[in-house]
Order: sequence, then structure tokens, then C-alpha cells
Amino acid sequence: MKKFGFLILISVIFAGCQSKLNQPAVTVDNNRINSLTTLEIGENNLFLQDFILNPAEIDSVTSSSAMLACQVSADKLKAILTVKPEMEQMVNLKIWVKNVAYSVPCRKTDKIDFTFTFNPSGEAKKQFKRVQIAGQMNDWTASRTPDLKLNDKGLYEVTLNLSPGTYLYQMALDGDQKHDAGNPNKVDNGFGKFNSILQIAGKNDSFPAILTDEFSKSKIKLSFKNKVSEVFAYWQNYRLTADFIKVNNSGISINIPAEAKKTERSFIRVWASNEFGVSNDVLIPLRNGKVLADSKLITRNDKHAQIMYFMLVDRFLNGDKSNDKPLNRPDVNQKVDYWGGDLAGLQQKINDGYFEKLGFNTLWISPLNQNPTEPYGYYAPMKTKFSGYHGYWPISSSKVDFRFGTNQEFKNLVADAHKNNMNVLLDYVAHHVHNEHPFYKQHPEWTTPLYLPDGTLNTERWDDQRLTTWFDTFMPTLDLSNPKVVNIMTDSALFWLREFNLDGFRHDACKHITEEFWRELTLKMKKEFKDKDLYQIGETYGSPRLIASYLTTGMLHGQFDFNVYDIANTTFAGVGGGDLQRVQSVLSSSFNTYGNHNLMGYISGNHDKPRFMAYASGDLKFGEDAKAAGWQREIGITDSTAYDKFALFHTFNLTIPGIPVLYYGDEIGLTGGNDPDCRRMMKFDGLNNCEIKLRNQVTTLAHLRKNNPVFIYGDFINIKTTPDTWVYARKYFKNEAIVFINNSSKNRTFDVDLPNTLKAENLKATFGTQFGRSGNKIIITLPAYGAEILMCQ
Repeated sequence: MKKFGFLILISVIFAGCQSKLNQPAVTVDNNRINSLTTLEIGENNLFLQDFILNPAEIDSVTSSSAMLACQVSADKLKAILTVKPEMEQMVNLKIWVKNVAYSVPCRKTDKIDFTFTFNPSGEAKKQFKRVQIAGQMNDWTASRTPDLKLNDKGLYEVTLNLSPGTYLYQMALDGDQKHDAGNPNKVDNGFGKFNSILQIAGKNDSFPAILTDEFSKSKIKLSFKNKVSEVFAYWQNYRLTADFIKVNNSGISINIPAEAKKTERSFIRVWASNEFGVSNDVLIPLRNGKVLADSKLITRNDKHAQIMYFMLVDRFLNGDKSNDKPLNRPDVNQKVDYWGGDLAGLQQKINDGYFEKLGFNTLWISPLNQNPTEPYGYYAPMKTKFSGYHGYWPISSSKVDFRFGTNQEFKNLVADAHKNNMNVLLDYVAHHVHNEHPFYKQHPEWTTPLYLPDGTLNTERWDDQRLTTWFDTFMPTLDLSNPKVVNIMTDSALFWLREFNLDGFRHDACKHITEEFWRELTLKMKKEFKDKDLYQIGETYGSPRLIASYLTTGMLHGQFDFNVYDIANTTFAGVGGGDLQRVQSVLSSSFNTYGNHNLMGYISGNHDKPRFMAYASGDLKFGEDAKAAGWQREIGITDSTAYDKFALFHTFNLTIPGIPVLYYGDEIGLTGGNDPDCRRMMKFDGLNNCEIKLRNQVTTLAHLRKNNPVFIYGDFINIKTTPDTWVYARKYFKNEAIVFINNSSKNRTFDVDLPNTLKAENLKATFGTQFGRSGNKIIITLPAYGAEILMCQ
């Protein structure tokens, strides 16, 4: 093995006869591939219904490790897995159904004990009665972690058991919660405060690392770095046996099973392990048993190929003025009234090719349920109530709001989107209803209590009352621990899928909903749409652990990665001491948690966040109350370099693994403070040169991703990161891309030695930047806030 690292594989691949698994190629339990499961030391619950549609047919559950005991419950709905500390880093679990073994890849937790210290010197050596930490390590609930104790060095400390990675936190000092004054690393939280950043280092330098290298009609070859003790290769949910896999100094060779020829789309997944840990994952799509390498063969049903566009219907385009019904009341500020956007306007942009030209193939549409005709809520500083223009106050579970259009118009819109090869995801609200909803009027007992036992109001208790809190006094939270309520709301979700032929959901307020709901909904979807694996993505603000708890084969495909967004938004906006090394660290943590080929959403912004442009132009200051700023003054764009900064952020989002998600207007650089100022009307006409240039850059990036499998299925290789520059690569066999980012206000010359794993042949610059090449060295100069992507031809 070469000292440098990755092995260079031989260039000739000998095609041979394909091996057979002797397993049924197509079954209902082999359609949706089983997710990697992380097991804690001790007892774990595995919900078998996540993996097997009819658990009653399960014969047994077995493990490849003597250090992992499996016990199936009498009703066969659950397996209790007991993990000993000595268990291998990765094991394979088999669920046996009628003598067929469906595999679940499992890895041992990587949590370590970490001593966290707080230095009170920034608090003038004040002696505190109670010092606590609240952050992503305990889902922002300080009581879930022991209090910090004062040690003999005058520091407060506590031992945390956490996975290596990056965590945002605040200190709770005698109940006063704020950032850690002794920690210079912090990010703006958008509400007039900062969150501190805790970095826990791991030991993954010794983990195996694997990359795609070459393929033939019947074989796949991978290169690897570091010791490989065992290879875990899967075709769909079958683990490939030893006779399919060969490991030697030239790499890892995997035979494609003959059964794959019977399936139009299936996948090979691979991990490698050693005594230190588990490698990155490799994902290889197959088309009738052959490696998919041509982007023309990728369809809208390929989830990893989604490029998502999100719009608030009311703020997108007014296509039918006859349904305009603003409240026009003196107690409702115009900013929070209806502005006339509707389904007719959205359908116009579908049919005139706006999204196709932009390069986006999936629409996420804000909720369409009928909302109340009266205003609710109150914002005292502006003395205003609110309309339900956003759609999140449902008073009907089956009717499209008349201000947006009709049920038939929505059916027509989805049909037109499908004709244009686009997916449509609907924003579904399962957590709550409005108090005008018949559901609440008829069954108020089917909601959670508005008041807690101590008499306090249970509103906006996001963390300590996560599953019961009301968002406001007029928005009853449904009691989704009640099976009757779960049944009704999951049936409601199925109605929207069935009635409008939708391609999936974006789920609102995911972490405030019980796992029982998600399991029941996904089970019903599997049963009704057996030939489809409809995409589900959720909204959860919290720790990677909490976010990942909803990501299993029996629940959601992905969630929005707000942890990457928060650090990337701050860093690319160029204000507040951003550091690309921290962005890389958080992204690496996400890969470790969700996988390198995850289906997480990577957003440019959303309807609950201040617009990127406001920060990047300096018109909104980090640390100020962004919501109040949006109400109190007109936020413009006084520094046009903000457009270049946003182009960098788009470059990042559209070239990393996951699902890129663009918030409407971010393709032209709309600005604004927090809600409601981040919900201005979309602009299509009268664009200035900067807006046109940014839209053209987004279009180039989206089409580059759409037309190159390397960005959809490729491995991620971090090459070099500094506080203001970043070089990384994507590799999918011989298809390679090298991304250069200059996040500084000055020109930067990159002098980069490429790893031997990149052949980097016949490179071409996407944006036309001149570059030099000498052996494995690339020299390229980028302007301030500039980027370039070198593609192998």
C-alpha cells in the first residue's frame, strides 16, 4: 500500500459472469433501502415495522456479531438489541422473512466522554448559584444535563457524553441564558443574541475511507485509504456475501448481482470498517444491473437528483386577480395581509419554463389548506394582527384556500408539473390546527392542554414541552399520542397524496410530532403506494442526534440541515468572523451523522430566517433583532458585493451532497429582515444587472449539477481548507469535479496538490477562469468572493 494514502487501481477491468444472490429481486421489503442504524452501548429498540411491511411474517432477527444480542417481542413489532462495549465498529443485522434475509447495516456509537469547562472570567469572576449549559447537545434544555460544578481551578465543568462534532450552545447563569463570553467562536442566532460554538475532535484519521474508481458491465472497483478489516456491501437490502467481494492491495472489487438486471433502478451501497471506526458510504445507482453513468438516464423519481425550489404561494405571482381577497383592515398591517399570489401564477411559471430554465426539478409549495378569513395573533410593537397568508393555520383538511385557487386548479398544476418532468411536494401541517377547524370544535379533548399542571401557559415551549406546546393560543396542538388522532391525520395526509397525485411532503414542525405519527404515516404510504417511494423531508431545529432520530426507513428520508445552514450563512455573508474551516467541520459532522449520500435539504434561506442578502450587504447587523429590524426600517442592499457572496453560498449548496433547496427570490438576491420582511413579493421583471448576473450563476450551477452524476452520487473529498478558502472535490468513478472557493475580499491564488485518487484529466473551467497544471498541482487565481469549478471532460 502506498504511503501517501489512497491506492491507485489498475486500469483494466475484466468482465466476467455475474454472480447470483439467489434471493428474490423485487419484493415490497426491498423497495426502500434500509438506512444505516447507530446502536448505543446497552439496550436499543429496533422497530421492525420500519423495515418489514408485515412484521407478523418475521421468522427471526440475527446478528453477525456475538457482542450483539437480539430479542424479538411477542407481537414482532420490535426487536431489543443489546450491545456490549466490545462489539465491532460495524455489524450486519438480518431480519428473516419466509427464509429471505433482509439486512440492516448497523454501526456502534462513536460517543466519547468530553469534559466541558466554563471560565467565568468574562463575567467579572462572579460566583453563580447555578451554572448550566443549553444547546444542541441537550436539545436546548439545560435540565437534561447535570449542572456545572466549580473545580479547584475556579472553572465550572461537566462531563458530556457526545459524538465528535460541532455543537451550538449558550450558558444558563442563574437562569440568564446567553453566549459563552469566554469562547470567541460564536454565530448570530437571528434574535438579537449569539450562540457559542463547541468543537469536539474525533479520531477519524484512522477510519477507512473508500472511493469509487472504475466499473465494467459486471464489476465495481473502489480504492481505499487506511486499514480495511471488513467490507459491508449491499444490493438493495441484501448484504452481498464474501464471494461477491475481493479485497487486496489493488482495492475492493465487487461483483454486481445478476438479480439487479431485473430492476430498472437499484443501488449498491458500501462501507468498510476497522477497529477504529466506519468509513464513509459509497452509493452507486444501477439501471437494469449496469452502473448508471449517463445523466440522461436519471429521472425525477431519483431522489438524490432533486433540486428543490420553495415558494410561499401568496408571495410568488398573482395569476388570477379574481380570487384576491385581502383583509384590508386597519388592525392588519399590509406586510402580513394577503398579497394575491396564487396557484394560477405558479402554474404560469411552470408552463413558461421558468423552473426548467433555472435548472430546478422539484417544487416545494407552502400549505394550501383553507385558512381563516379573520386575523389572529398580535404583534404589540406594530399594533397589528395577522392574516393566514402563509397557509399554516388550517381550518380544513381537504380544501384548497379560495384565495389560492381551487382543488381542480391544484390538480391541473401538478399534472402540468409532471408533464414538465418536475416533482411537487406539498407542505403538510400535522402538528396543529386553527381553533376554527371542525376537528377542534368537535373534539377539543383531542388536543394537548394549553396550560401546564403548574398553571403556566404552554405556548412556545419549544424544548422542555416539545411534543405538547402550542405555537399560539389560537393554534391547538393535536395530541398525536392518541391513536385516534394519528389515524385521522395520517388519513388526511394520504388524501392529499391520492387526490392530487403528489410526489411527497415537506413536513412542518417535525420535532414537535411523535415518532408514532411518522411511523404510521410512512407505513400507510408504503401500503397504498407500493410502487412509489414518495419523498418526505422534515423541519427540525435541534441537535444532529434529534434530527437523525426521525431518519429511518420507516419514517423520513431527510430533514433540513439547519446546523450547516447556520454556520454557512454567517460565513459566506462575510460578517461576524466567519471561518470556512468551521463550515467544513460542521459539514463533516453532518456526513458522519446522516451519511455522505444523504437526502437532507441544504437551504439558501427560508420563510423563518432573515434573508442572506441583508447580512451580506451590511444592512442587517449580526446580533441585532432581525424581526424588529424588518418592521422598523426599509432594509435595502447598500453593498453590491453581497451578490458575489451569495453566488459563493449557492456554489457551496449546489456542489455538496444532499438536496439543494432554494428559497424563492434567492436566485436574484431578494433582501429583508426576519419574518415577515423575508417574505416580500417575488420579482420577475425590472431586474438590475446584479440580479440578472446572480440568476445566471445559479442557472449555470443548477444545470451543472443536473447534468453531471458526480454532484448527485459522487464521493466528497476535502482537499484543503483555510479560514477564507476552500478546495474540495466530488468523484464518481472517472467523472470528477474540483471546487475552488475564495471567501475573502482580496484576490487569492490557490497552489494545490491534488490527491493521487483524482486523475483530473482534461479539466475545463465552468466559469472560464484561467488555471495552470503541472502534474498533480493546480494553480488558479480567483477574484474576491470568487469561485470556480473544474470539470473533467
